[in-house]
Amino acid sequence: MYKLILFLALCFSFSSKAQQSWKQVWTAPIDSTAVWDVDQAGNAYLVDKQTISKLDTAGKQLLTQSTKSMGTIAKIDASNWMKIAIFSEDQQRICYLDNALAFQPGCIDLAEFGVNLAQHFSTSAQTDRIWIYDQLNSELQLITIRNSQRQIVQNLASLVDLGTVLQLIEFQNKLYLFDNRGQVITLDNFGSFLSAQTVAGTHIQPFATGFLASDKQFIRFSDEETELLTPFFELVSGEEIKWFCFVGKRLFVSTATQLISFELIG
Repeated sequence: MYKLILFLALCFSFSSKAQQSWKQVWTAPIDSTAVWDVDQAGNAYLVDKQTISKLDTAGKQLLTQSTKSMGTIAKIDASNWMKIAIFSEDQQRICYLDNALAFQPGCIDLAEFGVNLAQHFSTSAQTDRIWIYDQLNSELQLITIRNSQRQIVQNLASLVDLGTVLQLIEFQNKLYLFDNRGQVITLDNFGSFLSAQTVAGTHIQPFATGFLASDKQFIRFSDEETELLTPFFELVSGEEIKWFCFVGKRLFVSTATQLISFELIG
């Protein structure tokens, strides 16, 4: 249902040919190394300076928790707001937090699953499974945590002519790998190749009919079939967008210095 709402909201936003209108809702200062994600209700989870904070839809800080024991956090995944995943690349561990930011027992040590050096991970809608990508060995793994079962796609870079992976995302039972050449590789939920296409940008968010993609201060929609680009958002300050997330009618963007929440008007 949540993904349907996202899809309908995106379709609504493109129902007019006019440039979209946005209202800034809140902003928070961040370090250039901060990572963040947004849950289904529009709450933001921000990891900055070894502390994770939960911000509500008005930008008010609700909770904080130290992540110092995890080292440097490379990614946070809040798609399941009752089980928020944080990934430490230097420790090669994935830990889970509840919605009160308390650490849940049983962090995942990737070495125990035969993973040598994971750079990217994604949670999966498939029960008790995670995706892991090892850039060094060009290896994609789908790990079932409860029984340590692994499905492995080896030498992925040569199989699909993949560059350096920037993002690993599961959406609607498909897995997307976005590389530094603007290429999006789409796999099914077992890791089998489906398609490849080019999307201009440095960060993407998949939808049923295409992708939102950021490039400098702009975000555009790239139609999956025609690859035509439609203007979606411009950060008027001129700062470069490092990361973004569109949820319902809310757009969250981060620069090197701030995390900003916007609301679509009309």
